[in-house]
Formats: sequence, structure tokens, C-alpha cells
Amino acid sequence: MRLWHKRGRRVRKYHKHIRGITFSLFNLPYLLGCGFLLGLNYENLTVQPLYYGLITGGVLLSGSVMSFLLQHYFYSHLLAFSKLDNLRIMANFLLENGYYLSKKIKQDNQIKEKIILPKVYLKQSKYDLKASFILQGNKFQDKFLTLGNTLEIQHDGDLTGKKFTKGYVTYTIAIDQFAGRLNLSDVKMTKQGLRLMKDVYWDYIKQPHLLIGGGTGGGKTVLLMILLYGLAPMADIDICDPKQSDLSSFADVPIFQGHVFITKEEIVACLKNNVEAMEERYRYMKNQPNFVAGMNFSQFGLRPKFIFFDEWAALMAKLEGNYQLQQQVNQYLTQLILEARQAGIFVIMAMQRPDGEYIKTSLRDQFMKRLSVGHLEDTGYTMMYGDANRNKEFKYIDEIDGKKVIGRGYIANAGEIAREFFSPNVPFDQGFSFKDAFMAMAPEKEAPATTNSYEKPLVLISEEEVEKPRSDVYTMAEAKQKLDKTYDQIRKLVNLIEKNNYRIFDRLDGKIMLSNDDLYDLEVMFDAMDKDNVTYKEAIEDFFHPLSETAIGGR
Repeated sequence: MRLWHKRGRRVRKYHKHIRGITFSLFNLPYLLGCGFLLGLNYENLTVQPLYYGLITGGVLLSGSVMSFLLQHYFYSHLLAFSKLDNLRIMANFLLENGYYLSKKIKQDNQIKEKIILPKVYLKQSKYDLKASFILQGNKFQDKFLTLGNTLEIQHDGDLTGKKFTKGYVTYTIAIDQFAGRLNLSDVKMTKQGLRLMKDVYWDYIKQPHLLIGGGTGGGKTVLLMILLYGLAPMADIDICDPKQSDLSSFADVPIFQGHVFITKEEIVACLKNNVEAMEERYRYMKNQPNFVAGMNFSQFGLRPKFIFFDEWAALMAKLEGNYQLQQQVNQYLTQLILEARQAGIFVIMAMQRPDGEYIKTSLRDQFMKRLSVGHLEDTGYTMMYGDANRNKEFKYIDEIDGKKVIGRGYIANAGEIAREFFSPNVPFDQGFSFKDAFMAMAPEKEAPATTNSYEKPLVLISEEEVEKPRSDVYTMAEAKQKLDKTYDQIRKLVNLIEKNNYRIFDRLDGKIMLSNDDLYDLEVMFDAMDKDNVTYKEAIEDFFHPLSETAIGGR
């Protein structure tokens, strides 16, 4: 039974007709109602057949229309019906392509053919679909090993993984990623990393350095501003904008004052200063009495630091012909990319495409997180995501439901299959301004980049940096609509968190009150249960004890 739950639901022959079955079930009450009406008026039926015929026909017609509309709505909006539809699609695929075994049986003195489908299982959550196909020397083994692109198109999704477990090959297809798009206000640091979509995070400790690609007008610069918005409250930022465009306009923002670099000389100096700061951090860490090899910056209270580059190729163009400066830039960048992770200094680099002409391939491979927005050519995708994605079908989609979409692209860890990505929504239509938002952020007092004193950390994290004022609170009953969960589900999760001493929630008149931050954390745990099919206890443990600790102090 455990294996059945692990792999999902087995695809059966009758699933091909599942839409007809559900339509009949929706229509059944109308049929029963007509039968009951005619039964009660049986004697009058022979006297007024036309009258009762019109009533019955009207009821059946309206019933069919209502059943059709209900079925269309449920299959479009409810996860349970989406699962049924994918079972139908898979059953139809197996039958139409001859992926079945036939057996002759004798029944009522006639020879009939019995069709048996191979063991194929589907397991679906809100955001992905896992399709498992039996191998074990199966007749269709070779074909089952090459279904990735077919399944991607068939289920209108995005192939994100393929793995082998106990005689099965399992394909993971990301579905309805657009529904996982966040609003800008939801982009914040969590224990899983910086949240970029409902189920997508960047853990910059496990996947250091971020490479961003994308054509002109694809949303690259806006994405950089979104990352600034999410990282600025808890990190130190240096901005390098050799294009002297959007990011350079933040030079007079207090939190970025003195940290926006435009000219080639300023940018080279920025890189040099960060190399020196990295070395200083290492000296400080190693001089601590509790230092053990393998410890990182977060365990010494040091703030992470991010160096933003908007269009690296523009800097390389400015340095063309100046061999000495080119050498210095490449030397400093190489040191930061290869050595700075443990010291807590990370590079975020945006460019139209990571061509070897502008950044060495060996250095490009050290960016452990890759993200593209807009459209790239095939060679650009290969440069971005490597050989693991050479056969992936990268789709160009600029409209969804008739509306133009900006900020759509792909995201992946280095060496893994890329998945569809949507940049968070920014409310520009409501007059939102990144500069105004940054102006409202209080600047932090920084320690000098280098110091001879090792008695204190370079920059300590305070509780005030992470905690935000809690303006809204909700009872568990009010949280139902926010989380789209039942009262009992929320109560169970909250009770388990408190029972295991992970957190004590605020109370008012004996009622548990949940802040916006609390709701956000609960949503992350519920998403983990939906996506990974884990228990309440496992979701709580994974949230409060992640594999790596990010340097965000404490919530």
C-alpha cells in the first residue's frame, strides 16, 4: 500500500472515458428527477403526453447544459478533476500508441481481446505531475526511457526532472506555473532561501552566485530590481551598472549611497574592495575561538553581501583594448566566484547571453543558480543551462489567456533540468516605484571593509533588520480564505508547531492570532505537503530545520 501511495494512481483503460463518466454523474440527478416526475404522474402521462414531454425535454436539456458547464469549471479549477483529466490523457496516449498488451480470452463461445495496460502511475500536486513508467525488461522499456519531451507537450507542462527508482523511470512535469507567480510584497527571505515563486526559492548558500540571461525587453532589469527589493532588508549591496541606466538611478538612495558604481574604474575598485573584504572576513572567522573548518559567515553573525552587475558585457566592451584592466577584472571576479561563498559574498550577474567572449566558460559554470527571462536563441539556452538541457524544448510564450506576459522564463540549478519561471508581479499600474520603496528603507550602519580588530564581527545582524511591523492579524477562522485551507487543517498545523516548541503564537482573549508573517510560514509548509506529499510533522521539521541555514538571523 505504501508503494501505491508513493508512485501515485495507476492508469487504467477506463480512464480514457473519464470525462463521459463524470458528465453522466453530473447529469444523473436530472435523469432521476425526470424519472421520479414521470412516475408520480404516470396516469396523466397518457392523457397529456405533449405537456409532460416538453417538461421532461426541458429538464433534460437544461440538465445537460448545467452538467457541461459544471464539468468545464471543475476540470479547469479543481485539482481533483485535473488529476482525473491527466489520467484520461495518459490512458489515451498509451492506447493510441500501442503501449499495451493484448490477451485472447474465450467468453460465451467467442474469442475476445483483453487489453492490459503496463504499470504506469500518475501523482499530481498543485504545481507538478510525476509520471512513473515500469522498466524491469518491460516490452516498452526503451520507449519509456525517451518520453520526456512527449509528456511535456502532452500535459501542457514543463519537464523538470527524470530519475530512476526501483525498476521505474519517473518524469516530473511542472504544470500551471503561472498560478505560482508571486506579488512583489511576497518576495522575502525565508529559511528555504529567497522566495521567487510559490514553490521556487534561491538558497544562495547551497547555490551560490546567480546568472541571469535574457533578450532586450524580456524583464531582466526589473528582475534585478525585484532581487534588490528582496535582499536589501537583510544584506549589504553593491550595484555595478556600466550601462548607466536604471540601476544607476539609485545612487542617491540612502541604503545604496556610496555603493552604486558606473565607470569602469569605479567597478574595478568595487571588485578589488570586495576581494579584500572577503579576505578580511576569512581572517576574522579563523581567529574566532569556536571556528571549525567548514563553518560559514552566517555562523558568526556576518551579513551576506551581494554584488549586482547589470549587463556584464557592457563592462567588457568598455575595457576593450585595456588589457591590464581586463586582467584585473577577471582576476577579482574569479576570486569572488571561486572563494567568496563561505565568506558570504555573492555575485548576481545579468547579461543578454553568457557568451564565452565576455565571461570564461569555466567561470560561468561556477554560477550555481541560472535564470532567464524573455526569449533566448537555442545557443543562448545551451550556454545558460548546459548539456543537461540540450534536448529540452524551451517554449516562447508571450501571451497567457490573451494577456501579454513579461518576465516569463526558466530557472535551474547548475546541471539540472530547467523549469518554467515567472517573475513576481510589480504593481507599476498602481503607481509603484522601486526608488520610492528603497527610499523608505532605513540605511544600516556598516563597519569598515577592513579592520585590524577581530573582537567584533564586521557587520552584525539585528532582530530589527528581519522583523517587520505586524500591522494585520487574523484568527484561524479568518485565515481560511488567506491560505485556502480548512479551519481544522490550520488548527492542526498550528497546534503541532506549538506542541513541538518551535514557536508560540500570539493570543488575544484566548484566541490564537496569526500575523502576515505567520500566514506566510504556514503557506510554505502547506505547499510542501501538497507538492512533496509529506506529513504535517515532516513539513514542520523541514521548515524549522532546513538542510542549510541562511543568514537571516531569526524570524
